[in-house]
Amino acid sequence: MYNTHSFVNRAHALFLTLLFTPLLTAELSAQELSIPCDELEEKVLAESEKDKVTRITGFTPAKPLERVSPKYPSQAVMRGREGWVKLSYVIDEEGRVKDPVIDDFFGHKAFKRSALSAVKKWKFEPAIKDGQPTQQCHQSVQMDFAIANQTGASRKFIKAYKDVDALFQAGDIDAADKALSELKEWDTLNRYENTWLLNMDWQIARSLENVEREARSLTRVLASNGSKSNGNMVFDEDYVAYALQRKTMLDSQRGLYADALSSFDSLSKMESQQARISQIAPLVERIKSVIESEQNLTVPVTIGKQGSWFHTLVRNQFAFNNVEGELDTVEVRCDTHREKFTVAENHIWRIPPSWGQCRVMVEGDSTTTFDLIEVAQS
Repeated sequence: MYNTHSFVNRAHALFLTLLFTPLLTAELSAQELSIPCDELEEKVLAESEKDKVTRITGFTPAKPLERVSPKYPSQAVMRGREGWVKLSYVIDEEGRVKDPVIDDFFGHKAFKRSALSAVKKWKFEPAIKDGQPTQQCHQSVQMDFAIANQTGASRKFIKAYKDVDALFQAGDIDAADKALSELKEWDTLNRYENTWLLNMDWQIARSLENVEREARSLTRVLASNGSKSNGNMVFDEDYVAYALQRKTMLDSQRGLYADALSSFDSLSKMESQQARISQIAPLVERIKSVIESEQNLTVPVTIGKQGSWFHTLVRNQFAFNNVEGELDTVEVRCDTHREKFTVAENHIWRIPPSWGQCRVMVEGDSTTTFDLIEVAQS
């Protein structure tokens, strides 16, 4: 298997020798998907073979008319603070953005308010299905906040980071974790420094065998790292490939099979990474076998401090069990439909195959725990 420590040492050397210049102001890394929110016509489905048809619709996706860039918070600019915000949203029948949700963010807290404020002002020519305006779901965007002519890393940060790394290399993981937490509180961190901090968080989480934290850190490293197409990557493509390979394994271990398949899909598009793709391919085949099996799939959940939890389903039946605490609502956003419900324990939600792949958003108290069960067909 892959030698993680060689990557850590190599990355540490790069950190001490390279400086990067970030991009200008706030940017949008949009990932628009052409998917309607209304149910497919029963007549068309009835006349089609289920194993050959997943989406049949006369659908024209929404077209952007106006995109307001997020305002860079003045307090963040003054401190040189950089970061990003990931959002998902729906475009309604009038071309307006509805129900934007922050999936994750890193950096100044004001970035969240700025991103939400901007996306709510976006306007689209609405999606059209069968000649009529319709909603369009599964829209997502990452808004990057970066300052022109920002240097890679300050001397103060390099010294503090080296102190954390020294503790980690010496095996004093708890002390390293504490020092890292203090460093994360700095309000002057730029994108380059963010990426290194998240990478250290990944290494510490792995040493602590904290799977949830490691997976979250990996996701954030990938979000902060930049892209090859923009020429602003902090870590090189080989490092990114290892991160995707590792994340596929962690998501599989946690029962988040849709996320695992998504990570593998990103890895499989990297032509130079055939060795890694071959290494992880057997696991991906096992994941697909489990999804198709007759066993129920259980995902243990704690809502968390944001008050919401997201999960992409791999089946069209799910239920809640062992609820401890307060759950408010569950919203199901599918490729071609959207519904919102109150939560009922031991009730099975059955999603018509015509709705496509679905994402569940559960809201409740931060300490609430429950099991989400993806129910087998039988």
